[in-house]
Amino acid sequence: MAMPSQHAQTLIEKIRSLPVDRIAKMEDSVDSLKQRESAKQPPTRKPLDFPVISVGK
Repeated sequence: MAMPSQHAQTLIEKIRSLPVDRIAKMEDSVDSLKQRESAKQPPTRKPLDFPVISVGK
């Protein structure tokens, strides 16, 4: 999901104003959110490839 440039810049400025220990905690939280989001997506599968059997007619 794309974020508007101004919103992203505001968020970055807020992060930079935090104490170092809070930034580390926030980074852990973001990593956790990303991990949960990727777990929601079903794994990609190869398409099923069955042999074609001709019974004739």
